[in-house]
Amino acid sequence: MRTSLARGLAAASGFAAACVLISAAPATAGLIVTGNDAGSLANLRAFDPPPTLQANFLPYGPSFTGGVRVAAGDVNGDGHADFLTGVGAGGAPHVKVFSGQTNTELQSFFAYDVAFTGGVYVAAGDVTGDRHADIVTGAGSLSSHVKVFNGSTEVKSFFAFPGFTGGVRVAAGDVNGDGRADIVTGTGSGGGHVKVFDGVTNGEIKSFLPYDAAFTGGVFVAAGDIDGDGRADLITGTDNSGAASGHVKVFDGLTGDVIQSFLPFPGFSGGVRVAAGDINGDGRADIITGAGPGGGLVKAYDGQSLAELSSFLPYGSFTGGVFVAGESPVPEPGAATLTLAGAGVLLLRRRRARVP
Repeated sequence: MRTSLARGLAAASGFAAACVLISAAPATAGLIVTGNDAGSLANLRAFDPPPTLQANFLPYGPSFTGGVRVAAGDVNGDGHADFLTGVGAGGAPHVKVFSGQTNTELQSFFAYDVAFTGGVYVAAGDVTGDRHADIVTGAGSLSSHVKVFNGSTEVKSFFAFPGFTGGVRVAAGDVNGDGRADIVTGTGSGGGHVKVFDGVTNGEIKSFLPYDAAFTGGVFVAAGDIDGDGRADLITGTDNSGAASGHVKVFDGLTGDVIQSFLPFPGFSGGVRVAAGDINGDGRADIITGAGPGGGLVKAYDGQSLAELSSFLPYGSFTGGVFVAGESPVPEPGAATLTLAGAGVLLLRRRRARVP
C-alpha cells in the first residue's frame, strides 16, 4: 500500500475510510476509478482490483463539495495510467491530471472561461497520435462545447450539438479503426443524442438516438472493445429522468447493432454512469456502471455474458451518485493499448508492477 494512500485516507475523512464490498468474483483484476457527485468533499478513489483501495485523495482541496468527474490515461508517457479530473458544477472549469503512481499533480488548467461554473466532463485517449493520452473535455451545461488538449495545450475545439444548451458528456475510443482515438459525445439533460467524431478530421462518423426518440433525460457515454473485433464499441447509460432511467446499452462500433441491453440497478430511477475496463483479465472490455443521484453503488459486468464481476460502495453510505472510469484494451498499434473511461472516458492500459 502506498504511503500516498495513507495521506489520502487522512485527507478524505469526509467519507468512511473503507468502501463497503457487496460482492466480487475471485478472478476480478482491473482498475476502477471513482469520483463522487455533489454533496460531500470531491473525492477521487481508485480500486485495483476492486474493492482494494489504491488511491484516495481530494483533487480540489478540503472544501469543494460540487463533485468530481474522472477518467484515466497515460498522459505523461511513463506506461502507467494517470488520473484525470473535471470539477463538478459550482466550481470554475478546472481540469487536473495526477500521476497514477504517486498521485502527484501533473497538469492543472481551466478548460473554459474561468467564469463558467457548469462543471466539466473528462475523457482520455490518443487523439493526436503521439503515444500520449490527450485530454478530452465537455462543458457540463450551457452548450455542447468539446475541447481536446495535448497536455494543457488546446488542439481541438468544436460544438458537438450546435444550439443545444444542456451540456455534453464525452468519451474516446478508436471507433473507425485508424489507430487514433475518436471522440464520443452524448447530450446532457434535455437531449438523448449520441455522436462520434473522427479524431483526425473532426468529421461526424456516427449519429444516433440510443433510446426512444421521446427520451430527453441525457446520455452518459463510454467506449471499449466489448466484442473483440479490434474496434471500440459504444456504451451508453441514461441519466436520471424519464422511463428509460438506469438503462445501459452497448452498440457495435462498426455496424451500430445493439449487442447488450440491461438494467444494472433494477428498480433504481437515479440514472447510470458508464465506463469500460478489462476487469476479468480476458483482454476484452467489461462494463462498469455507477449509480446516479440517490445511489452510491458501483457494479462491473462481463462484457460478453453480463455476469456480475464486482459490486461495491466506494464511498460507504454516500448516496449522491458516483462517476466511474476503468481501463481496458482498445486497439492501437504499438506496445501500449488505448483504453477509456467513463463517464465518459478512454484510458491507456498501464504496464506496471504492483506498488508495494
